[in-house]
Amino acid sequence: MSQSRPDFSSHLPRLVSGVCLAAFVAFMLYVRGMPLLLFVLGVTAVSLWEFYSLFWGHRDRILTRMCAILLGWGMLCLTWMRRPQDALVFLGAGFLIAALSFLFRWDLGDEREAFAPGGLFLTGLAYIPLLLLPTTYLSSPKLLLVICCVAVSDIAAYYVGTRYGQHKLWPRVSPNKSAEGALGSMVACVIVCTVLGVILGAAPWWGFALLGIVLNVFAQLGDLFESALKRSCNCKDSGVLLPGHGGVLDRIDSLLFSLPVFAVVDQWFPFFK
Repeated sequence: MSQSRPDFSSHLPRLVSGVCLAAFVAFMLYVRGMPLLLFVLGVTAVSLWEFYSLFWGHRDRILTRMCAILLGWGMLCLTWMRRPQDALVFLGAGFLIAALSFLFRWDLGDEREAFAPGGLFLTGLAYIPLLLLPTTYLSSPKLLLVICCVAVSDIAAYYVGTRYGQHKLWPRVSPNKSAEGALGSMVACVIVCTVLGVILGAAPWWGFALLGIVLNVFAQLGDLFESALKRSCNCKDSGVLLPGHGGVLDRIDSLLFSLPVFAVVDQWFPFFK
């Protein structure tokens, strides 16, 4: 039994906020430099806050969150300054802080829960600022390709799944996602990646088509990963900052997985000049 046609007028806040966000991101990619770095730092700070809020609520462990944000900013700024080896020092510092937190909590007798806070602290650093590092050194055409592919993947999955979804993709992780939506997401991503690649890049069309498949797979895995995090915490959205989209982390969850994958592939295959 097919689902009824969705009322797209009810999606107006989602569409408006999505268009405004897309325009702002496009402007940041155009100006680059310090404005783009500041934008990425802002996204990192909000996303980290939302991530920790899933587990700790909105008002607990404020100093711990601020420490994570500062370490994440250090990683991003040093990579932007072409000093990635120093950026890893900040990640190492995060591990030392997490290790000491575990050590002292365990010594105080909190043996069952001693590791969890430090583990979450380090996970946030690895999940958000570490995976966002490519935004500080990839060229604008490369970032535009990845962002467009991820955005189209999310849009196609949502609307195709809403209209035609009948078979659940992974109900335990995300009961609202359908196999039809995932397939629509894949097709849309491959088309957009191929078209943009032919216009902006240097590789043959079939190379960008294969790249679209890879980006879409990891984009969907990133979305599913965050869905599992939210379900484990009994949360619907990571935040409420973006009308119709939830939080900033909800908006970049797919990008967090696909961006570093592209950065690795880009080192070995000349998709761009």
